[in-house]
Amino acid sequence: MLQVAEESRSETARNPRIPVKPWGYFNVSANEFVLDTPHTPRPWKNILWNETYNAQPTQLSGGISYKRYEDGTILLLNWSGHKYFYLKNLETGETFSPSIAPLSNKGFEAYEHTTGLSYSTTKITQCGLEVSVVHSVDSTLPREYFELSLKNLRDTAQPWRLVFFCDINLRCVDNKFGSADRFEGEVLSDHRRIITRNLSDPRNDHAAFLEASVPFDGYAFETEDFTGLTGSLARPDAVLEEWPTHLNPVQAPILAAHIDCTIPAGESEKSFFTLGLPDAQGYDLSTMELTTREQIQQSKDQQESRFTSTYESLNLQTPNTEFDLFVNTWFKHQLHYCAFWNRGWEKGFRDSNQDAWAFALLKPERSRQMILDCLPYQYADGRTVRKWGPVDRDAYNDGGTWLIFASHAYLAETGDFDLLQMESPFFESEDRGTCYEHLRRCVDYLWNNRGDKGLCLMPYGDWNDRLTGPGKEGKGQSVWTTMALAESLRKMVEIAEQCGYQEDALEYKTKREEITETLRREAWNGEWYSRAFNDFGKPVGAPENSEGSIYLLPQAWSIIAGIATPDQFPSLIEAVESKLQTTHGFRLLTPPYRQFDPSIGHLSATQPGYLENGGNYCHGTMFMTYALSLADQREKSLEALMSTLPINPDNPPSISRQEPYSITNSYAAPESGKMSGRSYFSWRTGAAGWALRCAVEGIMGVTATMKGLEIADALPVADWDSASVVRHYRGRKVRIQWKRTGTASRTLNGVECESGPLTTKDLWEAENQLEITF
Repeated sequence: MLQVAEESRSETARNPRIPVKPWGYFNVSANEFVLDTPHTPRPWKNILWNETYNAQPTQLSGGISYKRYEDGTILLLNWSGHKYFYLKNLETGETFSPSIAPLSNKGFEAYEHTTGLSYSTTKITQCGLEVSVVHSVDSTLPREYFELSLKNLRDTAQPWRLVFFCDINLRCVDNKFGSADRFEGEVLSDHRRIITRNLSDPRNDHAAFLEASVPFDGYAFETEDFTGLTGSLARPDAVLEEWPTHLNPVQAPILAAHIDCTIPAGESEKSFFTLGLPDAQGYDLSTMELTTREQIQQSKDQQESRFTSTYESLNLQTPNTEFDLFVNTWFKHQLHYCAFWNRGWEKGFRDSNQDAWAFALLKPERSRQMILDCLPYQYADGRTVRKWGPVDRDAYNDGGTWLIFASHAYLAETGDFDLLQMESPFFESEDRGTCYEHLRRCVDYLWNNRGDKGLCLMPYGDWNDRLTGPGKEGKGQSVWTTMALAESLRKMVEIAEQCGYQEDALEYKTKREEITETLRREAWNGEWYSRAFNDFGKPVGAPENSEGSIYLLPQAWSIIAGIATPDQFPSLIEAVESKLQTTHGFRLLTPPYRQFDPSIGHLSATQPGYLENGGNYCHGTMFMTYALSLADQREKSLEALMSTLPINPDNPPSISRQEPYSITNSYAAPESGKMSGRSYFSWRTGAAGWALRCAVEGIMGVTATMKGLEIADALPVADWDSASVVRHYRGRKVRIQWKRTGTASRTLNGVECESGPLTTKDLWEAENQLEITF
């Protein structure tokens, strides 16, 4: 059991720090992770964002940055991650970078890098200079800020040159050859702003600017002017030698500039830099107002307020401080990012709805908008696109089920059934329909597109994007998608009943009963549920398969969707634990495929033990985590969730290389050999949303339903004597307190009550106190 020792708990109570040795610690009260060293297993990323702009700094650089338009397309400001400050003492020649990279300077006297929710801060002391750099993103505009403080620790005044460098992309995505891009640089008359433009840009917005709080003393727009012909970013001529006086035409664009200052002994020099893109198409960077310190501070305040107001609606306190840490801060923060940025690039239909499903716990109004944003990307026959921005038409049939899950979660959380009457067009069609009609067509499409076994067809893939082979001839069938259909039908019964559509409710109930029996008959192989059937009717994920004989998803979803019978639970769960479980989560399948099999597809061409080919996919682990809680094994559910955390002592950052504060997409499984435990694709995963739902609903047992707020009668762990959850439900605040006394009781606002769902009539106070003893 991965729990915090009593000594660790008491230490955390005195000093809200959770150590992650040997790199740093979580500052719990400040919602920060603090690095004591720049030397991590790989660069550890933060993501700073608003609704249109995204910057991803690490402790070693300012990171990539880009803007996303409403249609989902991207304008890259920087893709290489080369974004640095350099400092040079003009008297002694001493040179270093606050980020260590790219100069790889040694001999610093003190170092600290802080990852906050809306900022990254680096503090370093070197060469008699105490430096602080605070990196943040504007609350609404496509720009980022760097606030610098340089304190002279020497006894005499010191002349310093402060240099900023950023590699620039700004490529036109519709250009076939990169050489077609033509760039030019511009210096404004006050020398406080410089601009690089792509003259090949048809949209007139491929431009970037750099400005400072004081005029620049030098600038450059071409990489070679900065590095020199034989230099590099680690040894740039412009820093180590002399700044160029002659500027060449721009071929490899950059924005680089420097400020010279003399700092008196013991005093500080403060300045700031702004880097960004045009606010809108055709926006004139030459005439916009200069940034002010007040504007930067206002932006930081707004960002902090945005995160605080979102996260304070749900909190828990248990004896497990690491569990609390991730649920109360880092799961929420990662989900928040996904709720606005999906997986960072395009907008996936499945991804958007999974995030909307989870984010309804924190900010239902955002989930509502996400659902409405997805509706126009559903075809009139009920299919959905895979993603948009640009559109991906690959035939994944599971998209509609996630729309139903998200809508049901939103309705259960809010009771806002007006959502179902909102109209939206269908994709590439003049047809329109209400949200409810969109949901109906999701079900109808899957029901009408089943194969000879009565299971949903699998024309390309399903949740497992790489399982592309079973149905490529048009006859393969997905057991998992059929389970998702069964769960969709259950949720549609509840939605229809709430709306008074009794005929629909009866139809969906009848279909659910039929599809449940079909799954039990066709997919149960005597030991566990098979994953699919290929075009030739052969099972995938069955005992007779030498590779991929068991898959995780159908086992988890047979429980989630209510397909597995109670007498199947022991065999099914034992198979998962004995064959799929590792120290860092569950494998998606085993044994992994070791040679390409066209009836399996892309998945079998993936390296064994990686990603979908038997890797420890955290998203899949969360499915099983949720399933275990539904199987009344909440303590095992907690263990499974904790195994995916980046601070899991059985798979620490020294092995995974993962940032300690974000859940990753997947870990390599033991079958990958020496790479076992290595993480892939941090931040970009639906596992964050599932982790939050698993924690609140599955493990703690607090679930919003159509009938009200359901709350467990006891705690999930045998040695937990007390715990609490505070959450909002339909405009009411509910504080839930469990306490082990040996006697079962339940009181709401001081009055004894039954253990059924709490409705808004029960929660008549603005703040309600529910006390449960067991």
